[in-house]
Amino acid sequence: MGGLAMLCVLISFSLLRGRVWWETPNLLGSTFYGLRAFRTGVGMATLSGFALHVVITGTIGIVFGLVCGAMAGRSRLVLVGLAAGVVWFYLADALLWSQVNPLVPLYTFAPAGLLSHGVFGACLGWMGQTGNRSTQKGAQVPPPLR
Repeated sequence: MGGLAMLCVLISFSLLRGRVWWETPNLLGSTFYGLRAFRTGVGMATLSGFALHVVITGTIGIVFGLVCGAMAGRSRLVLVGLAAGVVWFYLADALLWSQVNPLVPLYTFAPAGLLSHGVFGACLGWMGQTGNRSTQKGAQVPPPLR
């Protein structure tokens, strides 16, 4: 869900700047299609960009869940998620995209990228803690009344 929220923010910023909505997915799709992704409209480069984004954000979500999943308190978890999203923004630019596709940090509108990563992290934290804490610790739940 956080990855989809992140894409919504990025697409919204593209539209607000007078660009096409598929700007960000095609930019990510240029990882596979090279410069062709910039010359085409909606197509396989767009679909590939969406898929790459879902894989990356899903992987980060899994890691976040494993590391921070047992943390108590939704507000604390949201703040940690927000921090994790912002840290991921800078780490991805420095480590991932410099090796995989250097065009991504060059053509990404930095304010939109930072805000979208913050939204992604906040979603990770918000979705991380659900239900009653006592039932999560393995406490006995009374049987339903009949």
